[in-house]
Amino acid sequence: MSEPNTQPNTTLGASAREASKGKARGRISGGVMLVVGKVTRKLVWVFSGLIFAGIFAWGLVEIGLNGPSVKLAFIGRTGNFTFDRFLLFAGILSLIPPSIMYFIDSRRRDSIDNNIPHLIRDIADAGRSGMTLTRAIEISAERDYGPLTKEIKRLIAKISFRVPLERALQYFADSTGTMLSRRSAMLISEANKSGGDIQESMESVAKHVQDIQYLERKRRATLRPFIGVMYISFAVFLVTVYLLISSFFTQLANTNFGGAGASVGGVGFNFVSLPLDKITAVFLYMAMIEAAFAGLVGGKMATGYIRDGLKHAVLLMLICFIVFVFLI
Repeated sequence: MSEPNTQPNTTLGASAREASKGKARGRISGGVMLVVGKVTRKLVWVFSGLIFAGIFAWGLVEIGLNGPSVKLAFIGRTGNFTFDRFLLFAGILSLIPPSIMYFIDSRRRDSIDNNIPHLIRDIADAGRSGMTLTRAIEISAERDYGPLTKEIKRLIAKISFRVPLERALQYFADSTGTMLSRRSAMLISEANKSGGDIQESMESVAKHVQDIQYLERKRRATLRPFIGVMYISFAVFLVTVYLLISSFFTQLANTNFGGAGASVGGVGFNFVSLPLDKITAVFLYMAMIEAAFAGLVGGKMATGYIRDGLKHAVLLMLICFIVFVFLI
């Protein structure tokens, strides 16, 4: 009596275990990359906190040694630093590292979005020879797509670990972090599920992505002048405040109205000296608030991400601080 052949079952079991291990490796590697990205962002904010704490401690030392008003020189001018101005200065400088991080991330997102149509076109060209979608992606990954190249190689690594293509594309979309990459990954996944001609499907996806990019570039070109308007309006506000304080309020503060106890028409009244430093502080806070919100709104209008406006807000607040402390 012959023994049953168990070789096919053993092979299928080993293949299933290998696929399960591949899925687990893909989840682990994708989770590690997300954690690394989050840790890096948190470290930048921690560094910002250290900058704030260092400048704040320096301000306390200066105030403790030199009194409530500290004289500091910059660009040939001398400015008065009080406790609140040290706080503002520390806050502005502490926002510089996050603004640089978001600026670099914005450039990376733009580069990824610009290279996605080229990637899809190359996948379509590779599919003309009858390759599968996975093989076409592997062939296309050998070319240079800027920051997108590293993400494609990670995608190929997950596929080599037997991670399903749909799940690997989801990791790819999460790792790139752009709306266009998420939409493209979803369309490629649906094209893979539907089957058929890879070339025709990928060319349709590429055309759709190019249409989206055209609309996005048109929107940015339309809204770009508003960024210039924002800077011009803020400059007009600063010039107006400078003229008001340096001419009008300063003259009122230095004018002698005849001393205390003067009378007009037999009615006695007293003049109180104008608190010029408090008026200047009020205008400083108003300008800082306008600079912060104008920068954030400008970034939201330009790119659709409010964090991209942090660089504008930091620049405007720094200009505002220099004008009020050293020029007014």
